Amino acid sequence: MKNRFDELVGGLDDLDPAERARLQRVHELLVEAGPPPEVPLDLLEPPAAEPVRLLPQRRRYALALIAASLASVAFGSGYLLGGRGDDSSVVRSISMASVGEGGAAVASIEIREQDGAGNWPMVMRVRGLQESRSRDDYYELWLTRNGELADSCGRFIVSGGVTEVALSVPYGFKRYDGWVVTRRGSEEPVLST
Repeated sequence: MKNRFDELVGGLDDLDPAERARLQRVHELLVEAGPPPEVPLDLLEPPAAEPVRLLPQRRRYALALIAASLASVAFGSGYLLGGRGDDSSVVRSISMASVGEGGAAVASIEIREQDGAGNWPMVMRVRGLQESRSRDDYYELWLTRNGELADSCGRFIVSGGVTEVALSVPYGFKRYDGWVVTRRGSEEPVLST
């Protein structure tokens, strides 16, 4: 064994005698310990990955449905509670009812606080008017003075259900005595206060 050690370190002539003795002792311990054990055959290949067990398909659909429901509830709550932040700025509410060929139509106008430029923003909600057939078939909101059309507040198209329109006018309301809605091509009101 000593010869084998000399073969391994033989080329190191300038080796310190203390370092040579230390290396020889380590060599003897390694020879005494013997070779490492053989690797078992079952460890020569990595173990097969175990399949990930997912929830049964029924449960996945149920969880997806619950998640969608919770998202809908959260969105609806946010819309109902958070989307109403402007209600505090409503200065005046006006109700309108159908007249003439308006049928069973109703409308409401919420006049908001005047903006910094002096405009009066409004939100009008209309239900029950005949639907607009095209972009040229619109309705118009008017302010009246002495029962006559005085100033337009804006035009809008009606679709099924409730139509909500944001309008804005620059003039004050004190010099007017009412509100009406007309259909394009006619001065006859279909809604009035």
